[in-house]
Amino acid sequence: MQKEIKKYVKCLRAFTLVEMILVTGTIALVVGTLVGLIGNSYKDWKLGNSRSILLQDGRAVLEQITRILRQAKCFISVTSATDQAGQITFTDVDGVTKQFRRNTLTNEIEYGQPGSLSVLAGSVTSLVFACYDVNADSLADPVQIRKIRGAGIAMTLVDQTDSLQFTLSDRIFCMEDFQNEIIINEIMYNPSEQVSDSKLEWVELYNSSDSDIDIKDWAIWTGAQGNADLLISHPQFGNGATIIPKGGYAVVTASSTDVYKELITNGDFETGNLGSWQIDASWSRTSGDTHGGTHKLQRTDSGAGWMYQTITVPSGYNSYLFIFWEKTTAPVGQTQITATIRNTADQILATGYSGQMHSDWTYHGLDISAFTGQTVRIYFSTNKTAGSGTLCLDDISASASYVNINAVRLSVPDNKIGNGLANNTDTTSVVSSSGTISDSVTYVDSWGGDGDGASLSRIDTQGSSNDQSNWKSGPLHGTPGAKN
Repeated sequence: MQKEIKKYVKCLRAFTLVEMILVTGTIALVVGTLVGLIGNSYKDWKLGNSRSILLQDGRAVLEQITRILRQAKCFISVTSATDQAGQITFTDVDGVTKQFRRNTLTNEIEYGQPGSLSVLAGSVTSLVFACYDVNADSLADPVQIRKIRGAGIAMTLVDQTDSLQFTLSDRIFCMEDFQNEIIINEIMYNPSEQVSDSKLEWVELYNSSDSDIDIKDWAIWTGAQGNADLLISHPQFGNGATIIPKGGYAVVTASSTDVYKELITNGDFETGNLGSWQIDASWSRTSGDTHGGTHKLQRTDSGAGWMYQTITVPSGYNSYLFIFWEKTTAPVGQTQITATIRNTADQILATGYSGQMHSDWTYHGLDISAFTGQTVRIYFSTNKTAGSGTLCLDDISASASYVNINAVRLSVPDNKIGNGLANNTDTTSVVSSSGTISDSVTYVDSWGGDGDGASLSRIDTQGSSNDQSNWKSGPLHGTPGAKN
């Protein structure tokens, strides 16, 4: 037994150098393989984690952009669809001007009010906005801002450390009903530096849609919403309508305004100054059931009656308008009225209206620009065959103004538009009956129209409301109620 143990022990010996090298190499190979596998796994994990974070951040930002733009009330400016440094400025759901943009210095997407932006995401090498119209057709550059109904957003994210790059995109259409497009097209905010100008101020609205729009119960305000004024048909110069036809204009003034040079003031019935009228004995000034103010002219006698006033129509204005309102309580078909323009020899030059009087106050108007520089008579003749009932006339006016003859005339209930239009800088907004801002302009006097008798005039009705390059000084007195 001992011999066998000794024989076994004798066979034990150390590894040779070759064997050691082979063993060490084998171990190193195995360890290296394991380390490589672990390293690759870690790298794959890190890459996947970076990809996940990058995509997660990008998708969150894209979701925020689309959610906010979907609720936009209007757009102010947007970069070209080929611009990698995209920027879009708009009015948000609360009526506040906001902006998304890519900062090219930091490769970050920023959001907020212009001049006070916050970072939403980094590592963004491109941000592109494409715009679409109501038919989902792409809008060509340069984009006509007011035609935007939808937007495509594409953003490229890059992790510079791991050379990862992803492009995310989405497309939205605005929830807001853009069919009612009433815009602010011209503003006379500072007619003169030398006078108190609140009665000479006006704002022109333009219907840029393809249909007529009734702005009954709409409002206009300056500065904050608290300085709001309800828009109404002008009690003296308006025809009662609050509908702006497609492609048409409306001019808003204070209710008591000096924008119109009055040749006949409200029929002269409010002051009782009937001495300017040549009138037969059957007419009398009375109160109650008036169209405007507290007094009207009334006739109860049957048979023929007449009245007229002589005026001189001045020159140098854009339009001249003669209007009146009539009503009768006599039986239908038993009253007639004819309103004519005559010369001082009593020859008829033009007829404003001739026909049956109406059971409700009814407006009639006539353009008298053909008589510029002439002295003429505003002449009424009536006839009543019934013994009962009355003939009523009210708000007889003749005026000259720079307001186009075809413009809708609107006013606000007081002697200021909103809180008055500030002479240096102010925000003027027009708001629908539902409270939606249809358009808002924040002007600065350096844009034009600063106390020199000219208006601030919009250049492109489809362009931005708050881009200085889209505004200029209009001609002297502006072009209220007409194309700029």
